[in-house]
Amino acid sequence: MIDFGEIVGKATADGVTVEVGVGGRLRTVKLDAHAMRNGAGYLANTVVSVAARATARANQRAQQVYAQTLGQDATKVGDALGLGYDPELASDDDFDRDWTRG
Repeated sequence: MIDFGEIVGKATADGVTVEVGVGGRLRTVKLDAHAMRNGAGYLANTVVSVAARATARANQRAQQVYAQTLGQDATKVGDALGLGYDPELASDDDFDRDWTRG
């Protein structure tokens, strides 16, 4: 059985990298020099946007685990637990496929 604390979502954009746990709990926020060039308002918006994408990925992965365990009711369970996500935010061809830590 997988520990949900091991499921992470990670996203990067404009020099901002965010890693979150299931539900969006921040694990790390990394900023490179590029991120710092665009001003505080842009940086704040980028962090929030990247965190939303990372959260969608973590929640999608959690629901995949629910699906393996519970079957087709996984989305309902995930949504009831506040783990819904926008599939568009969760999709990306180049994200890190290793989504567990341990």
